[in-house]
Amino acid sequence: MTRDSPLGSSLSDMQLKTELHHQNQWRMLLRDWSTGVYEQLGVNANVNHRKRSRGGRTTAIAVLIAAVGLVASACGSGGSSEAGGGDGLPAIINVASIRDMTGHTAFAGVPTYKGAQVAIDEINKTKYLGDSVLKMEKLDPASSPQTAASLTSQAVASREYSAILGPVLSAEAMTVGPIAQKGKLPVIFTQSGTEGILIGDYTFRATAPYPFYYDAVGEYLKSKGVKTIAVIYDTTVSSYIETTEKIIPQWESKFGIKIVATTAVQASTQDFTAPVSTILKSNPDVVAQFTLGTANGTVVQQLRQGGFDGTVIAVNGAGSGNLKGAGENGAGVVWPTSFSAAQADESAVKFIKLFQAMFPDETPTNYAAEGYDAVWWLARALKKVDSASPEQVQKGLVAVSKEGFTGAAGAITFEGNDMRIEKPVLVEWDGTTEALAK
Repeated sequence: MTRDSPLGSSLSDMQLKTELHHQNQWRMLLRDWSTGVYEQLGVNANVNHRKRSRGGRTTAIAVLIAAVGLVASACGSGGSSEAGGGDGLPAIINVASIRDMTGHTAFAGVPTYKGAQVAIDEINKTKYLGDSVLKMEKLDPASSPQTAASLTSQAVASREYSAILGPVLSAEAMTVGPIAQKGKLPVIFTQSGTEGILIGDYTFRATAPYPFYYDAVGEYLKSKGVKTIAVIYDTTVSSYIETTEKIIPQWESKFGIKIVATTAVQASTQDFTAPVSTILKSNPDVVAQFTLGTANGTVVQQLRQGGFDGTVIAVNGAGSGNLKGAGENGAGVVWPTSFSAAQADESAVKFIKLFQAMFPDETPTNYAAEGYDAVWWLARALKKVDSASPEQVQKGLVAVSKEGFTGAAGAITFEGNDMRIEKPVLVEWDGTTEALAK
């Protein structure tokens, strides 16, 4: 006897019981997600929260809505099968790229995606994985944590992917991580430099965290005789908050550099005249400005208009052409990064040639290099375990992290699932282009 299921297909009694059992499993998973996601965001699951926390973190309820989408998708995707099976690599290995191609962090997401394309093209052409081919699907969260969570839920439910190449924005990564971890689908983030991103054995990061970079900046400023610093920072970005409130305050004891003023702005701020005026009253030796995208150029230009002619410290988002709007006023902006096209070492030069062969009119940025290295980390993992199943890929990523490898950023090592490079690169904008800071 057959009967119609809620999904509209005709099932036998045994098939129906099996389907209902699977639905109950997904409901239990959703319940677990509700607890895990709330814990990750520091939220009491028994309280009705309506506000976002600082740093642009999405509310837990938005993530749970995305998880509901996973339950519906999983219950209706009975025809799909999990990638790989432990008996060698399949002909096509699918990975999902959940990175901002639009939205306010597209300046980072687009080049990261292009760097990944360069790596995949190299891997496939050289037959690094034998006859198997890596295929990357582009999924655009558009700088929305809710959308990133929904896309991750769909990727987990589809059971088509061996791994996720995760977003650059910390607020998105904080919603992606718990879902990928619970679904046991490895995710490799780039950027997303704040604390709390790597929450389990299925979460990985192909960018060193912010403290690693900014202590190098502190050493650089100390060598220049800097004693005081003022900071303008965007409070919608978690890593900027962490850098301003946790890392730079340590500079006084480490490097003799004291914070004399801080002022907060939002991603929506377009005129920085008032915050610039506020911090310049403290007469700092150096100004640090941590803003997104083209706001970098605007802040620097208004600092110069306000009479400040000293060094400006920025985040690596100052690259990717975001200082061009400041023109000559942008000269003297310094930031730390994992890679610069101004480097002359062998691994950097190799990557630059590969990138410009695919994108002739572009200069690769640190975001592109990180996207490239993330895919090569994944490819090495796939080759090591000779399987495309997510569980085996996770083991492969861990194994590669214990060995390290040479990538576009040079010699790469790891602390757990977190990438490290030998030494950050300090870059300076000279008014027209990027050069290595002197």
